Amino acid sequence: MWLADLISGLAVLTLGVGIVYFSTDLTYMSEYGPGPGFLPLYLGLGLIACGIAVAVKILKKPERAEKFFKPRTILNVYALIIIAVTFVLFPVFGFSIGLGLYVGATMRAIGKHRWLTCGLTAAVTAVCIHFVFGHWLDIPLPTGIVGGWIGW
Repeated sequence: MWLADLISGLAVLTLGVGIVYFSTDLTYMSEYGPGPGFLPLYLGLGLIACGIAVAVKILKKPERAEKFFKPRTILNVYALIIIAVTFVLFPVFGFSIGLGLYVGATMRAIGKHRWLTCGLTAAVTAVCIHFVFGHWLDIPLPTGIVGGWIGW
């Protein structure tokens, strides 16, 4: 975990530097108070401080011969992969079906539920999202190619 913790601390540090850099393009103060660059600047500085603190803490650890990933960490990697695939497939499946598939895939990969349970939950999730947001709240959701075929 030592190397994984160090990489994550440096990633947070890099993210903070990027946020601070891009927040300088926004105005810090406006006519009525803090401008659009105010919050990102301080959030970026906070991320930089957290990234430095994690990196320094990890570099001070004497034991460095640990596994890169612990068994539970691999489940988080699965979740991140499922999220990335879901976002890539949103243009194909649309929001409702894509989120339903995300729920089913996450249940199967992380929770180790049966295929039938995952499939039913995915279908119910997709239908509920479609009707709650699309009809009751009248919020237009991206339908995608498959959603357009079935009339969503």
